[in-house]
Amino acid sequence: MKKIIITGGNGLVGRYLNSVFEKKKYKIFSFSKEEMNTTDRETCYKIFKEIRPDIVIHLAALTDVDFCEKNPEIAYKVNSEGTKNISEISSYFNSFIIYLSTDFVFDGKKGTPYTEKDEPNPINVYGKSKLKGEEFILSNCLKEKFLIIRTSRIFGKNGKSFGSKLPLIMKEKKEIFLTTDIINSPTYVLELANSIKKLIEKYFYGIINICNNNWCSWYEFGIKMKEILKSEIKIKGITFEEYGKIFNVYAKRPKFSALSIDLLNSLNIKMRPWEKSLKIFLNKDLKIWEKDAINSIRKGDIYEKS
Repeated sequence: MKKIIITGGNGLVGRYLNSVFEKKKYKIFSFSKEEMNTTDRETCYKIFKEIRPDIVIHLAALTDVDFCEKNPEIAYKVNSEGTKNISEISSYFNSFIIYLSTDFVFDGKKGTPYTEKDEPNPINVYGKSKLKGEEFILSNCLKEKFLIIRTSRIFGKNGKSFGSKLPLIMKEKKEIFLTTDIINSPTYVLELANSIKKLIEKYFYGIINICNNNWCSWYEFGIKMKEILKSEIKIKGITFEEYGKIFNVYAKRPKFSALSIDLLNSLNIKMRPWEKSLKIFLNKDLKIWEKDAINSIRKGDIYEKS
């Protein structure tokens, strides 16, 4: 039986990962950020020493792009230094480490989907701090002992991401603004979690992109959601520059950071088009969850954070 440590295990991806691993094959040790503060090296070491994991899935991160831009020291401490700690301790205990990274390591200027071989060039603090985390993985771990996964715009049940909360926003608001000129690839968290499990079973290592097929703007994502939900909400498409002025959002975003999943496909791991996955999420998984999510929407917390 393989032992797996998950950092940031109470987040959206962590909760889904906890549900996809068979209990007969895997023993999961899932830690919230309070239970395992990845910036506290001594505490992390003690946990690793006690468990001696075969696999570490490092999810703990600050993902609010604008918070990171306002608080770079905190962003680098969590996303970079925290990853440094986890990668070094994983290497010491000979654990295979999986690091969840982001499309925001790219500048968005390529114009076509980014492959695993493209050169990163982040344009905001969040992307830079996550790329630094990647660099720590590469420098601290043997090449056959790590997997860096780049993903984007994750959505799913009980999530706090904008894509996850958008159905709730549509139930609470009569009109919303969504950007037309920020393009990337949505990722349904259930498919992400299943893909991570399959990659573990295939003993794949290196760098790989995981997201749903194709790409869209937030406006197109919202219009498709409105269609599926048969919502009456009015959606106004605006540029990111306009959006930033309205909602005081100032961290730069890559204009086109869609990810190529050709490598994933070559491993016979298939992802649905994002439209189909969105429909599954809305028709099968969606419930009105967590009072704080509804309350945050009523307080006006409705802008795109990622």
